[in-house]
Amino acid sequence: MKNIFIIPGYGVPKDILTDEPYSRYLGLVFNYIYQICLNKNENKPVIIFCGGNTDIFKPYKRTESAEMKKLFLSLAQRDFVKKYTKFWQYKIENKSLSTLENILFANKIIKNIKIDKNIFIFVEQTRILKIKTFAKKIIKNKFQIIPLDFDLSINRYRDPKFIQQKELADLKISLRVLADKKNYKYYRKILKDKITYFRQMGPTQHREAINNWWQEKLKEMEKKGYFS
Repeated sequence: MKNIFIIPGYGVPKDILTDEPYSRYLGLVFNYIYQICLNKNENKPVIIFCGGNTDIFKPYKRTESAEMKKLFLSLAQRDFVKKYTKFWQYKIENKSLSTLENILFANKIIKNIKIDKNIFIFVEQTRILKIKTFAKKIIKNKFQIIPLDFDLSINRYRDPKFIQQKELADLKISLRVLADKKNYKYYRKILKDKITYFRQMGPTQHREAINNWWQEKLKEMEKKGYFS
């Protein structure tokens, strides 16, 4: 039985090796994978890093997945653990720009693994409903959701109602995409427009950019009937 771990990204920081939220996130992920592998006597798990080019720092070249792998390897290659991790297998999914695409594109990798598998999906606390809904509709194998409440930034606390509204809006439009692929072109445009806007606002205004973009986009999508 092959153990597969899906690790969604959460943006691209200026320096992931010193970024506190990612250090907390991937530190928790690493320990969870390490313990599962010990318990199940598994030395060749498949670890899928998910996330495309959402870099808001010039020259906008980096992907979430490649950056996460960089930090994760720094944890896995420490002298006191590397004898347990030396056969771990890493996969990069570097096209996705959303939670829905994380699952869609990771599932393509999973389908190519032609043996029985246990699937574990890590998720930030506020996105549990969304990622569980997508996984049920997309992944045919059994899976387990692992929620991690690692975010200590202002975005986690500033406006709980807005966070819920934003997550539900993303869930609704994503479900429309799954129900009818004709909606995907518009959905992909939304994702690309969001990254463009974040880059225009710049790293110092990123928190404000997230809030402003979603406020406007929610109004636009409501007018288009995406929540009816």
